[in-house]
Amino acid sequence: MTSRCFLLLYFCKYLCLKLFKIAGENNVNEEPAMKKIRKSSGDESGNGETGRLSFHKSSRYISISGEIDQKLADEFFNTLIGFESLKSRKPLTIYINSEGGDVDDMFKIYDHIKNSPLFITTVVAGCALSAGFIIFLAGDLRKAFPHALFGFHAPTIYYSRDYSEGPVEAAELAFYQKQMFETMVKIVKDNSNMSEKAIRKYFRVLTRIDAKTALKFGLAHQVVNPPKKILPKSWPASPKLQRGEQKILKPRP
Repeated sequence: MTSRCFLLLYFCKYLCLKLFKIAGENNVNEEPAMKKIRKSSGDESGNGETGRLSFHKSSRYISISGEIDQKLADEFFNTLIGFESLKSRKPLTIYINSEGGDVDDMFKIYDHIKNSPLFITTVVAGCALSAGFIIFLAGDLRKAFPHALFGFHAPTIYYSRDYSEGPVEAAELAFYQKQMFETMVKIVKDNSNMSEKAIRKYFRVLTRIDAKTALKFGLAHQVVNPPKKILPKSWPASPKLQRGEQKILKPRP
């Protein structure tokens, strides 16, 4: 009887260790958990690069690319304050190529642009999706390159795996999400010729538009087309020039 009990205990111990090992292997293959509750306007794919910021003092431009996160928002604030502290009051240009990011960090960048004493031009060079799209709308003058892509959708909320959501927390998060949505609808309405009904419709689904459509909706003020150029005589001629056609550069007004 004692021998049978010992064997049974040994088997149970072995089975528990085996199950624990399998569970550990499964966790390794899973995507890493988010470390905090993430209130996000998107990254439409659910993924994103680390945000990057660069600037050039004499050329007076700032470049924002990648995911909008807290680090990028803080860097942007410090950079913008630096430009505002200079004696020059010349316009500042912000180039945007972002797939989206955290909504709180998005509003931080948006509000700093809107409240800046400088005249600011925002330019989409690549894409302005989700949070990047809202940041673009903060510009006093808004431009886009011909192949720019715009995208917007309703804000979403991501949870960490160890976060326990009760009825009170669920109601609070739902209220916050609705508040974010209404704020974003107002921003688009104030910076376009779109009706509120159309804006809500586009926000409810994942909407992507090109530069011409953004211009039509009043989201962009101008599509930046490439300038006409005269090729140096030493350069190999294009097929059109080889056929005797001339390429003339028209002076800018």
